[in-house]
Amino acid sequence: MRNKYLTLIFCSLSLVLLVAGCKRADNGVDMTEGEPEKEFVVKNDSMVYGLTCDGTSDSVIVLWPFGGDPIVLNCVDAKHAGRVIGKPEIGDWTGVMINPEDTTEAMMVLNLDQLKGTWTYPVMPVMKDLQHMSKRMQRRMMANMPDSVKETFLVPREYGFTLKRSHKAQPVGRIMRSNTLEDDSPVQYPEVKNYKQWYMCNGRLLLVSGEMRKSGATDGKESPDVVDTLDFVFMDTDSLVLLKGGKRYSFHRKQNAMKANEAAVKAAEKQEAASDRLKPKK
Repeated sequence: MRNKYLTLIFCSLSLVLLVAGCKRADNGVDMTEGEPEKEFVVKNDSMVYGLTCDGTSDSVIVLWPFGGDPIVLNCVDAKHAGRVIGKPEIGDWTGVMINPEDTTEAMMVLNLDQLKGTWTYPVMPVMKDLQHMSKRMQRRMMANMPDSVKETFLVPREYGFTLKRSHKAQPVGRIMRSNTLEDDSPVQYPEVKNYKQWYMCNGRLLLVSGEMRKSGATDGKESPDVVDTLDFVFMDTDSLVLLKGGKRYSFHRKQNAMKANEAAVKAAEKQEAASDRLKPKK
């Protein structure tokens, strides 16, 4: 009994801290007001949010919803169906999809505290088409570039996103390089999405991105936001699998965005050095 009272006090304190740390989001996503983190939830979202409490096991989830009393939900079928995403931990911010036909059953359980952090996946560059290269670069490419140099350029980078508190997000993989260096490079990487915010809706992850205008724009305004909707397939401590448009994306957890970008920066430095070696000597 004493442990249950301690858990109740712990959940209450966690709820107060969440309330104190939240701010309203201002963006193009249709929002609704509510308690703590639910203040940021998209309208028409049926997921119930709260804190995982004592008594949670492989077959039962005990959730203290924001603004409600603790509820006990059976999650056996959800577990067997692979719909328990992450491991429920006492005190963690958790989202649950409840069966509308049986309010004692959880159809999906998602540990949102475990979801927060930096997630990346490897991206390979591609050799630029000759028609898109400058005449100078075409001559270089036609001069039988050594395999060792090609290996220097064909270096993977880590792309992804960091999900933070208050539903803030930031991109991973953006490397600042001058236009001249980009033009001289024989390879091209995919564009990095400028992730800004993240939300949940009915058990799906919504990633909001908005690219800055191209260089030359003086007003600093951003283009309209784009919302990517992704389904959860799997998540544990170090791995995350999401589904978008029938395609699976496998992510690995990184310590932070800076660490994830360190390797890309070093690779970019090697590529710049290789570009210098390719330049014709005067």
